[in-house]
Amino acid sequence: MKIAQVPGDQIPLSEKLLSSPYSIPLVSYLLSEELVKRGHDVFIFAPIDSKTKAKVMPEWLSSKDPRFKLKGEKRFKIFEQYCEYVKREAKNFDIIHVHDIYLRAFDLLKGLETPVIGTFHNPKFYKKDKKRYKKVMFVGISKSQIKNNPGFNFVGQVYNGIWVEKFPFNKEPKDYLLWMGRISPEKGPLEAEKIASKLGKKLIMIGPPQPQHPKYVKKVKDFAKKHKNIKLLGPIYDFKKKTEYLKNALCLLMPLKWEEPFGIVMIEAMACGTPVVAYKRGAAKELIKDKETGFLVDGFWEAIKAIKKIDQIQREKCRKWVQENFTAEKMAEGYEKIYQKVIEKWKKKN
Repeated sequence: MKIAQVPGDQIPLSEKLLSSPYSIPLVSYLLSEELVKRGHDVFIFAPIDSKTKAKVMPEWLSSKDPRFKLKGEKRFKIFEQYCEYVKREAKNFDIIHVHDIYLRAFDLLKGLETPVIGTFHNPKFYKKDKKRYKKVMFVGISKSQIKNNPGFNFVGQVYNGIWVEKFPFNKEPKDYLLWMGRISPEKGPLEAEKIASKLGKKLIMIGPPQPQHPKYVKKVKDFAKKHKNIKLLGPIYDFKKKTEYLKNALCLLMPLKWEEPFGIVMIEAMACGTPVVAYKRGAAKELIKDKETGFLVDGFWEAIKAIKKIDQIQREKCRKWVQENFTAEKMAEGYEKIYQKVIEKWKKKN
């Protein structure tokens, strides 16, 4: 198959994404690499400084282009040009796979001769979008996500996957808890700080602050300053350092405050053998095998109880669970089947 991947106009695809907080281009990169291995012709609409086995479309910008610093409508004009480029080349592909940079991409890519599918990486559509995008073919990344979005046209579901072999396994952890993600309310970093402090345990926190939530970010930083057990490190872009923190943690703490659509850090932690303690929200109920690869809990006090018995979890089982269910190879296999099904139906209709 000739497959076009459309992961966004600004972030270059390369192995560097393994240590990046940007999970959408990471998923597109891993998927593209695996599809190439499976013998497909994969074309990526991404900055020309991308480094991948797939073919990078040559007429786009470098990620360092100063136009990406524009704001508002001027910045959106760049994105429109990106979509126009995809549109011009559309007839050369069997299928176009958009990762939800903006839902507006589907407005800009309407009426093509080539089928377009979209992976939706957020927990919930807005109600106003239901009518506007009811004909768009979406792929869900968890059963929970699909359930939370009734009335949308999901043509299949595929879990995100990782290169498990890149994540070092560790049977003997150190005595600290780990929180990793965006510093924003939905990911529960403030709750993680309070849980660790109640237990009197060291907590290492890794992730970028979200500029949309300055007051919340300040609360998290202020709490960390007042409690010596908490180390707020900010984002880490070195993959080896990231995996050191993952593999050595007693557990990954995920006190989720939203219906998590997936949560790739949970499978990265388990790949290292590190169990996850997560609130029962969204896809956490699918990613974690309760009492075998971690604990699913209903709130603050249950999280504390779970952490106290975390040594009951066999770390080998955590890695095996990811190897069996959440590999990049398995992800590519799932998308391959959906591509074939969509292309066949499209040919019959057209």
